[in-house]
Amino acid sequence: MNKIRIGILTTGKSLIEMTRQFAVKKNIDLQCIEEGLDDAIPFAKEMESNGAEVLLARGGTALLIRKNVQIPVLSFPISTIDILSCLKEATAYGSNILIVSFLNRKIGLEFVEELFDVRITQEVCRNFIEMQELISTHGEKYDAIIGGSTSLMIARQYGLNFIETHTPEEAVETTLESAISVALHSRSEQEKTKRFSLILNGVSDGVIAYDREGRITLLNDQANKLLKRRSTSFEGTYLQDLISQPAAIRAISTSQPKQDKIEKVGSDHFVFNHTPIVVNDSAVGGVTTFKDVSNVIQVEGEIRRSFARGLVAKYGLSDLVYESNIMEEMVNRSRRFASTDSTILIIGETGTGKEILAHSIHGLSNRNSNALVSINCAALSEELLQSELFGYEEGAFTGSRKGGKPGLFEIAHNGTIFLDEINATSQNVQRHLLRVLQEREVMRIGADRVTPINVRVLAASNSNLIEEVNRGRFREDLFFRLNVLTLTIPPLRDRLSDIPLLVNRFMQLLTIEYEQEQFFIPEQYMHKLKQYQWPGNVRQLRNFIERLVLICDSGFDYSVFDELYFELFEYRSNKIYSQGKRGLQPALETQSLPSITGDSEYAKIKSALETSGYSRSKAAKLLGISRTTLWKKLKKFEQN
Repeated sequence: MNKIRIGILTTGKSLIEMTRQFAVKKNIDLQCIEEGLDDAIPFAKEMESNGAEVLLARGGTALLIRKNVQIPVLSFPISTIDILSCLKEATAYGSNILIVSFLNRKIGLEFVEELFDVRITQEVCRNFIEMQELISTHGEKYDAIIGGSTSLMIARQYGLNFIETHTPEEAVETTLESAISVALHSRSEQEKTKRFSLILNGVSDGVIAYDREGRITLLNDQANKLLKRRSTSFEGTYLQDLISQPAAIRAISTSQPKQDKIEKVGSDHFVFNHTPIVVNDSAVGGVTTFKDVSNVIQVEGEIRRSFARGLVAKYGLSDLVYESNIMEEMVNRSRRFASTDSTILIIGETGTGKEILAHSIHGLSNRNSNALVSINCAALSEELLQSELFGYEEGAFTGSRKGGKPGLFEIAHNGTIFLDEINATSQNVQRHLLRVLQEREVMRIGADRVTPINVRVLAASNSNLIEEVNRGRFREDLFFRLNVLTLTIPPLRDRLSDIPLLVNRFMQLLTIEYEQEQFFIPEQYMHKLKQYQWPGNVRQLRNFIERLVLICDSGFDYSVFDELYFELFEYRSNKIYSQGKRGLQPALETQSLPSITGDSEYAKIKSALETSGYSRSKAAKLLGISRTTLWKKLKKFEQN
């Protein structure tokens, strides 16, 4: 914090010296001027312009300075005790005493006259000339004169007895501490005022405050701009001079706010909000905020398009964790494709990160300031998918929204639409999609007009679309429309070197999420993860690590790992077994349990597993042992 800057103006050298000593102790930036009364005024103004925060002076000088500066001015107090001390000293010269001061009220000293057996005369002067005339003309009538440093200087010219009033050290220190408090309070108020001004003039709404009679007390810059006022002054201006005021008057009379009132001012329409200022259950004024209707429509549209439905890119390429060359090549190609405006087809198995890649491409594209609209085509029925993609008019079908609803293609205008699992769409939806891609226009359900759109299309499939075309499940013409640029995300089994990186990333994120100590998976167990085929890819790996983190709440536990790892095979075997029961050709399971010929116990366990479709729970029941015992035996076979 900068040093507090204080100025002192007085002809009393001893007072200046005392104040300077205290200022050094309190780390105050003190400026001293040895002038008083009218002569001090120009110096006070100069101090103010140079950044002084508080000025100090004695009685009359302080009163004169206050009339000529805006900053606080404090005076050094002269107490009755100080006067009594001076009177006691003055009685040494006689009993007829004059007390002279500048612009101060007379104090009651009748009891002192009786106490000291003296006659006291008090005179108050308005300026130096009056004081000089008083002392020069009447000073000789008195045995002694009591006053400040200015009257002392005059009395000495005429050889008169004079007792100077002094400000004691305690009063000087107290006055300086008061000045510090005043300066700090002033700084705080200035900060509040500045903050309030910045807030008031930083908002996009016009703001008008007024009293109960409608007299304007505050008007921000935006209000002047919206109302096309040339003058920033509002003194003497009433609310009725600027806007139609019935709603504002009702807000004050009823002490109830009036919201979202559309009113016309000149040739412009505004949305007004009138809020009464209520004190002690009575409205003493009000505040009106308003904005241009066209701006409201524009902002509302932006909010609806980009934020109301979360239509922004949530991921970037940094969310893809890899070190493998195959992923590096795919990511580099993605960067190149992102800078174009062409349609991109993303191919990848479930859980490989197609959505992350789509979001990343949008974030790197020239459309990243506009909406990214995503939809999973497999999650909705044909009718619902069509209404979401293309929108509908009011009354298009039972339950349709009043006023209709824009489709995702309309919402994505100038942005990107991501069609996930496009391979799951019906032939009818594919036909409509083809028309939108060809014509770059969309027609809502139940409408008789088309809406032009400018949208980049990203589509994703978790199956080979060429095979889908050959089987007649996907339109060939739509495939060629989509297959302009292609990105294929490799499955996790083809990028095994990335598994340790992925595991460590998931471990780090999940231990933070669940507020647990991070632990590491030993190399031999990491090797096991690389041996698994991961049909669910990265998503399945993350789920595995999440279960491991939640169960191993006190560090890595190999038995928990092995049990969870075995469940991966159990899922895989159950899937293959169920396929066999449906008459499908069972896939060759390359990750079977180790074969140990000649071991009768192992042969029994293997037979039980095969009979139960590789369900460990069912196999344990067939063998008459617990699931844990079965797991231990399998672990032993694996070690052998």
